[in-house]
Amino acid sequence: MTMPEPLGPFRAGPGGLPPYLAGRESVQAACRAFVAEVRRGRPPPREIVLYGPRGNGKTALLVWLEKEAATDSGLDVIRLTPAAIRTETMLVERLLPVSWRQRLAPERISVYGITWRPGENRAPPLDVALAARAEKKPLVLVLDEAHTLDAGVGGALLNASQQVGRELPFLLVLAGTPDLQSRLGAMNVTFWNRAERHPIGRLDPRAAAAALQKPLEREGIGIDEDAVAHMGSDSHGYPYFVQLWGEAVWRQVCTPAPEAQRRITRAVVDAAQTAFDRRRNGYYLERYDELMDLELLPVARAVADAFEARSLLDDAQLTAAVRRGLGEACSPERVAQTRTALRHLGYVWRPDTEPKWEAGIPSLMDYVQAYVSV
Repeated sequence: MTMPEPLGPFRAGPGGLPPYLAGRESVQAACRAFVAEVRRGRPPPREIVLYGPRGNGKTALLVWLEKEAATDSGLDVIRLTPAAIRTETMLVERLLPVSWRQRLAPERISVYGITWRPGENRAPPLDVALAARAEKKPLVLVLDEAHTLDAGVGGALLNASQQVGRELPFLLVLAGTPDLQSRLGAMNVTFWNRAERHPIGRLDPRAAAAALQKPLEREGIGIDEDAVAHMGSDSHGYPYFVQLWGEAVWRQVCTPAPEAQRRITRAVVDAAQTAFDRRRNGYYLERYDELMDLELLPVARAVADAFEARSLLDDAQLTAAVRRGLGEACSPERVAQTRTALRHLGYVWRPDTEPKWEAGIPSLMDYVQAYVSV
């Protein structure tokens, strides 16, 4: 009998595409519709922005979108990170790659009708390079970690996107943390107000269950209802923890044993709990250290206490909690800066159009309450 793969199908890691992308159907449908417009040679209605706390699967969605678009040979798909485009010239080079030099001419680049001698001549304007590539073939440009984008490069890219996207088949897709809005605002463009925005948060119980059940069923492994219910509840629907639970039960059940034991029961889940808790607590400790390095642990504790009695906070309630953590004598500027820092870390965020704040990872607040004294 062939044994299952030791590592299993689950992917609890940065940017890994899970074996089943659950709970993102509306986002996927919107992306497919926009890509279809570009595929037809039409300008898309607007750009797409995905935003949410870390660990919720934004990068996984970008990987899915890249694969989805790349299946069509009539589309040109580029995926970048801010680290690869620290200057506007570097971005132009990625659009008109210097690596093509050997295939063209020894002293100049001639790509898409643009002639350029890298290192000697000034790079072509970004909008010209972008338009040249989109004219050659419908273009989808995917940018992850957009909240870390240099303001100058970001402003140039967003302005060029708006110019080119009015006339040509070019779609820009950005993903970033909850403070992406403020980062885009600092680039002096009206991009955010026009964009197709999708908050990427925790999974509902149905989606969390599907993310666990479907990959196991594909491997011929059943799972009891009480077992999947516990894992979904214990993960709080946080996609990274859902994948951690999948890994933990896979390792527990997929060891040399009779075929009859290849089912996830509540007993199996209980046996895997220690391994899961160890991985989850290690993740909590990293977030704890981030808060400590920024001297935000007292604030994080005050905010956690405020969430204890409610699932959402309005602006006044969050501000009051931050002020308690900082000390009542703190300035309004310090309160605003601290709220921004908490949003950047994904400790709190606003997933909807109402001014209501949600915990990024509710169970992280339990951890903070356990280890930060009042």
